[in-house]
Amino acid sequence: MDKSVMAQSAVYDLISNLGLKGQQYSWCSSIFYFGYLAFQPFAARLLNYVPLGRFVATTSIIWAVILFCTAGAMNFRGMMAVRFFLGMAEAGVSPAYVLITGTWYKKNEIPLRITTWYCGNGFAIILQSFIAYGIAHIDTGIAVWRWFFIIFGIVGLLWGAVLWIYMPDSPLTAKFLNERERAIAIERLRDNRTGISNTTFKKEQLVEALLDIKVWYGFFYSIACVVPATAVANFGGLIIKGFGYDSFKTSLLNTPLGLTQCMGLVTAGFVTFYYPNTRCLMQFACNVPAVIGSVLVYTLPKHNRTGRLVSFYCTNFTNASLPMMFALTTTNIAGQTKRSVSTALLFVGYSTAFIIGPQFFRASEAPGYPMGFKTMIIMFSIAALAPGLYFCYARWLNARKQKKLAESSDDNGPVENEEFLDLTDKQQPRFVYAM
Repeated sequence: MDKSVMAQSAVYDLISNLGLKGQQYSWCSSIFYFGYLAFQPFAARLLNYVPLGRFVATTSIIWAVILFCTAGAMNFRGMMAVRFFLGMAEAGVSPAYVLITGTWYKKNEIPLRITTWYCGNGFAIILQSFIAYGIAHIDTGIAVWRWFFIIFGIVGLLWGAVLWIYMPDSPLTAKFLNERERAIAIERLRDNRTGISNTTFKKEQLVEALLDIKVWYGFFYSIACVVPATAVANFGGLIIKGFGYDSFKTSLLNTPLGLTQCMGLVTAGFVTFYYPNTRCLMQFACNVPAVIGSVLVYTLPKHNRTGRLVSFYCTNFTNASLPMMFALTTTNIAGQTKRSVSTALLFVGYSTAFIIGPQFFRASEAPGYPMGFKTMIIMFSIAALAPGLYFCYARWLNARKQKKLAESSDDNGPVENEEFLDLTDKQQPRFVYAM
């Protein structure tokens, strides 16, 4: 919820109260991800050294404090400064949760778990729409938009305290597990072949990550997914208001955006859980409604605001495709350093897309944003078709490993506890890539 506060408050008096003109609101959206991008290399190193539970709790508390302070921004420069630091605070959170998921769950469980926690974004839109409607009725002499940051900043601070007390670093240190349960939790992950936890930074794994096609595919795919998704993240309220609704109705009409996102995530999660190697297929399936929806918003006549509104809701099905990429990264990349670097690069692409995306929504083209919707159509189409290439590549890698094993001598036999030796996927001859 706190991540989308600015988009909600923009429907009310944030833009006019701060005197934002032209592309300044877009830049307030983009600058967040300049901070996110600037801290990403440091986050990659920290995730390799710092206990994950403590890292998440600490950054969540820092994030909440900065969010609360955003209420004090008085102009464009003040908002730009606080948004930059807010982006820095968030840089390591999502990569940390991707790594955490990989240290607790088996390969076939990971997609459903990632889509489950990613549903938090969808539920956030639903909850925040109703909360925003209530906040909008506060009349104390303080600008309404400031209350958004005050209230969500306090809630975020309380949640950071909960994480500090209860969030475990790994199955090895989880207080709610006894010794036997910890052993079971670790043994469950043997087939993953991705290790449990290792704080040693290995340069050879860094080099392998930078030369791995799968890693760079994740970087570019996150750009293809996120550039069009910025329409909802930063301009959802403004776009809906542009269909002809007032501010109060706009807050409530944001709700179905969260519903369609959750529907896509839950569907993709359960399909991939029960049917192996369907992650790429789900990426395709979740982007098809997004392509159709963006085409309809762009082409339907302006007086058909209901049709355009429903079509805009359909674009949010795409949010299920990015968690599928998270799942592919955390299961197909082995070695703690390599996975940390790979996850960080994926989120570098993510932040780059959030910098680029808002610039396609020109203030001079509001409320229709034709350039923005043309971009959405193109990028959603790329995000729908690209997973076919990943599927073919992973299948080829598996066939090549099988061929090498068949041709190898007894010297290439299994090594005891090889699955936990912090070896990369390329160093393990029996590693099988998911699709």
